[in-house]
Amino acid sequence: MADLVGVHPDLAVRITRVLAAMAALGFPMRITEGLRTVARQQALYAQGRTAPGRIVTKCDGVLKKSRHQAASDGLGHACDCAFIGVDPFGERLEPGEKLPSDRQPWAAYGAAVQAVGLVWGGGPSFLKAGLNDRPHAELPS
Repeated sequence: MADLVGVHPDLAVRITRVLAAMAALGFPMRITEGLRTVARQQALYAQGRTAPGRIVTKCDGVLKKSRHQAASDGLGHACDCAFIGVDPFGERLEPGEKLPSDRQPWAAYGAAVQAVGLVWGGGPSFLKAGLNDRPHAELPS
């Protein structure tokens, strides 16, 4: 997959398994973002601050790097996925908010991400930090 170019091979194998499981459940997904450049991370950080849109990250790309950016091994350790269809991301939830039944595919995705040993952006460690990034999956630190 082109969107997995530059991501850690272990992440690529695991997220491919997640996407296969989601397709088998009837919820096909795709990778929306893998390895990010500093410029891309800075553009995302600017959203909701100095650029239009809502805040989507707390990582500025320089002082605080995203797991999407190249690590010391030169590879990205995170990727984002979305459902294929008219509402690929749905609305973000506030920390601690439960998924309504019509948005359970995110719960299935999160379970699949965690089942292959990845950290889910909608999971406990993210929610505890005040973050909720359901599309996000990353290798454990």
